[in-house]
Amino acid sequence: MRLSKFISEHIEVILQEWEDFAGTLHPLKSSTKAQLRDHAKAILGAICLDLDTYQSVEAGIEKSKGNGPDSAAETAAEAHAADRVNAGFTVEELMAEFRALRASVLRLWQNRVKTADESDLQDMLRFNEAIDQSLTESLAQFSAMLRDSQNVFLAILGHDVRNPLGAISMGTQMILQDTTLPARHVKVAAQVLRSTQRVTEIVSDLLDYSASHLGSGIPVTLADYDVSIESRSVVQEMRLFHPEREFKVDIEDGIIVAWDCARISQALSNLMANAVQHGSATSPVWVTLSRQGKEVVMVVQNEGDIISPNRLRVMFDPGKSFAMKSTSERSASQTSNLGLGLYITHEIVLAHGGTIRVSSTELEGTTVTVRIPAIATRPAA
Repeated sequence: MRLSKFISEHIEVILQEWEDFAGTLHPLKSSTKAQLRDHAKAILGAICLDLDTYQSVEAGIEKSKGNGPDSAAETAAEAHAADRVNAGFTVEELMAEFRALRASVLRLWQNRVKTADESDLQDMLRFNEAIDQSLTESLAQFSAMLRDSQNVFLAILGHDVRNPLGAISMGTQMILQDTTLPARHVKVAAQVLRSTQRVTEIVSDLLDYSASHLGSGIPVTLADYDVSIESRSVVQEMRLFHPEREFKVDIEDGIIVAWDCARISQALSNLMANAVQHGSATSPVWVTLSRQGKEVVMVVQNEGDIISPNRLRVMFDPGKSFAMKSTSERSASQTSNLGLGLYITHEIVLAHGGTIRVSSTELEGTTVTVRIPAIATRPAA
């Protein structure tokens, strides 16, 4: 008996095994029959349809890698993932359901088919490819929904924190205007204001991070301005913040661009701050800005520890970058952060239609090179 026909004729037995297994998972212990079975019948129906459809060798190989044909409509596996997210599943529990489904079908079919011929082996291969494709679709939807929920939480958190931070900042500024305060109290109030401003910057980064994931990237407002003047202003601010460090600057005059001035200044400031934090304290930070054809090239360079190729690959992904750190690096909170600044810089450059590249060698140190069209072009959605 061909496997697709076997599944169709024994669908109730297979669904009962799926239901029994789902009932052992903690989020579904008190669920109804419909909640336990969820989209299992539709998933099996899609698999049977796949088994009965002609497939080339190349298409089968791609499907086994999770690169099956895209569907315009939501698949049963994607709908299943959405329901499991809402039920409170973990990704391990979602994967366990598909593992159990695969095992149930093959075990029941093996009991029926005592000797296998070439067509049976082909059916088994096609079935595994179809299960893998369904699992890939389900995991992709599950992960996307989890990321969205986390980013919504960050956006709400950042928005709600802004109001009390604003009140603290305004109150502290009023205190600092009181000329009758003892010097000791003025010093404390000034420190509170600096700390409040720092937290405000962190909240702003969190909002940018969540917005870039929920929408189509960081929003930018393009306008003509002289980036040479604005870049020198950013450098001057960094010199005030870090008087102990040396900055060597080579900025070409009169570079007119159509960019988001505030965002590009934020990106340059982030790159310089990163160079100061991770570069050698005894060597300068180099900043260059020049026009090359239709592009403007911004380079920030510092000497210091060489960054490994593995870390360079995830430098602009704060989650992966943090995961690669050792326990001691993660605990060094005074000298380390989550790297949101670099991520936001990356997104700002992309929003202007530009590119950002990092290299790190013993001879040249760490070099970040940003290339953006002078007349910025937003990337396609």
